[in-house]
Amino acid sequence: MLLTLLKEGYLFLRNYYGLLVHPSRTIIKIRQKPDWSQTILIFGLPGYFWAGTIFFLAILRFLIGIRGNLGWVAQTSLVLVTSIAALLFVYLLYFLFVTFKKFNRRK
Repeated sequence: MLLTLLKEGYLFLRNYYGLLVHPSRTIIKIRQKPDWSQTILIFGLPGYFWAGTIFFLAILRFLIGIRGNLGWVAQTSLVLVTSIAALLFVYLLYFLFVTFKKFNRRK
């Protein structure tokens, strides 16, 4: 269990770093070795980031005891996190299309 967790964590960090440095090569590498857990982890990252932050804000508001409308801090956090998640999604989608276009041109 621990070794699997370490392996998946290492692969996730390696693939995430690869997406930042050389995204096309990393997407090709992920496509050549179909490891579905890594594919879901990497391409689901914007959704996990957004859902985790929403969950954190909801729990925090519950613990503080705030009901009703969102305050300006929560609204700003929500807009900021949604914007970052959307930008990350567009970034991944763009390089996914570029990579598939490049990959299909070679055939």
